[in-house]
Amino acid sequence: MDRGTLHGIATILAMIAFLSICWWAFKPSNRKRFEADGQIAIDTDPIHGVEAKKTQKGDEK
Repeated sequence: MDRGTLHGIATILAMIAFLSICWWAFKPSNRKRFEADGQIAIDTDPIHGVEAKKTQKGDEK
């Protein structure tokens, strides 16, 4: 194999990895989890004295 072939294979693998991450990030079943994760910084704001709430699983929300 020459250098061009290896670069081509690396490019295809990187593209597959990128598209897989995009598919995972925009999958509708992950939306609720990402929205909850996005609220963590707001829910635990030390300036306003808001404490984190525990979920039923024991995780902080």
